[in-house]
Amino acid sequence: MDAVKRHTIAVLVDNEPGVLARVIGLFSGRGYNIESLTVAEVDAAERLSRITIVTSGTPMIIEQIKAQLSRLVPVHAVRDLTTDGPHVERSSAPASSTRRSRASCSR
Repeated sequence: MDAVKRHTIAVLVDNEPGVLARVIGLFSGRGYNIESLTVAEVDAAERLSRITIVTSGTPMIIEQIKAQLSRLVPVHAVRDLTTDGPHVERSSAPASSTRRSRASCSR
């Protein structure tokens, strides 16, 4: 039995309404879990965005995910960054601030 491993998958897509919903729908419709999701525009002139997804699965499941993503209409490229070699993983926590009232600041 193959081990379940975490993979980071980068998907280059058209930057247009509904694309993220289609990609996420693929995952939810097949019961795949998304551990992390990031979306950023990478080329304003070409109107392209990159969706970076962290998910876990056996090698067979990861290959299925990549194949199914490749078949979506607005998808230009799918890369498994985990198998492409060394990469940087970062985790960011939401910034929190404590707002003090004016009365407590003037004391």
